[in-house]
Amino acid sequence: MSKKLSATLFVSGLGNDVCNPFFDRSGKLHIIRQNVGSILTVDNVGNSQMVVNTGGQPSYATYNEDGSLYVCDFGHSAVLAFTKDGQQELVVGVYEDKPLRGPNSISIVDDDIFFTDSGAFGETGLHSPTGSVFAISNSPSGQVLKPISLGNLAYPSGIAVSRDKKFVYVAETMTNRVLRFFQQPVGVYHGSIFYQLSGGVGPVALTLDAAGNLYVGQYDLKESSGDGSVFVISPAGKLLKTISTAGSEISGLAISTSSSGDETLFITEKSSGSIFKFDL
Repeated sequence: MSKKLSATLFVSGLGNDVCNPFFDRSGKLHIIRQNVGSILTVDNVGNSQMVVNTGGQPSYATYNEDGSLYVCDFGHSAVLAFTKDGQQELVVGVYEDKPLRGPNSISIVDDDIFFTDSGAFGETGLHSPTGSVFAISNSPSGQVLKPISLGNLAYPSGIAVSRDKKFVYVAETMTNRVLRFFQQPVGVYHGSIFYQLSGGVGPVALTLDAAGNLYVGQYDLKESSGDGSVFVISPAGKLLKTISTAGSEISGLAISTSSSGDETLFITEKSSGSIFKFDL
């Protein structure tokens, strides 16, 4: 039987649009305030400082190795990049001359970019399973955009990629499941159901720890569920434990690693406008 454990409150009062905790290379915690378009740093007493405002509706962000900030933005229906000197650049907004629906989440490994394209909530789902997953990979001729799964998913949201890039995990929210894509041969992707959830609306956030365990944040309406759930799944697809939060509207996950190698999970939750943490 898997364990059920509780996360502790880290900071509250951040607003009911808080999502996507992530860290820069120095370990500074960032969050997104989605409705106002802001990406902020935040400390453990709730003090925040603006990093950038996209002028849109950002849903997810991460830094690459050179310190550029990459942002998925529903308002711009694009992946954007902000350089260290604050310049905004368009990374991608179309595929085969058709506009993206609205990139949702992004992961960068060795400068290869992986992102989901769901559109805003409700644009894709069981009624219209037309979301996608894309990769932007480096080649001798430059960067190449190609689909991993094209126009066939019911709101693909969170994404996590193994360090060797062999596995791409995707939260398909409206089917309440996590998919896993793998390459065989290199450059040719195949996908299958990695873990099927039940209850709640569906998974929206994914992250991986150093051991390759997958953390799955499941979103549910505050009216139908008290506590939120983060499921910890082994590389073999077995449930190891469940981490609960005081509030069910989970909106993001991130793991920080200390200089000694200790890992801590951070969880954003919208209904309380809070960040929770759990020492791994």
